[in-house]
Amino acid sequence: MLPELTGVLAGAVLTGAGTGLLTPLGFAALASTTPAERLGRTMGAAELGRELGDAGGPLLVAGIAALTTITFGYAALAVLLAAGPALALLRHRIRK
Repeated sequence: MLPELTGVLAGAVLTGAGTGLLTPLGFAALASTTPAERLGRTMGAAELGRELGDAGGPLLVAGIAALTTITFGYAALAVLLAAGPALALLRHRIRK
């Protein structure tokens, strides 16, 4: 949400660093907690989700940016990304 080139470069660096760090850690956590007989299915679903995010994130940001501005596109993506953990936490607390 920073202006012009500064925002684009900062966003690219943060996105790359986050993806490069979290993807292998997330896949390793999935692999270590999945029973051997379901490992292929679990890792396939994880890869499908990653690919959907790789394609869907830019489409979401671009679609909203085309209607408004790039700032609102990134803000919508931030809200969507924050909603996932918030819903998971809420679901976890409701189950207790």
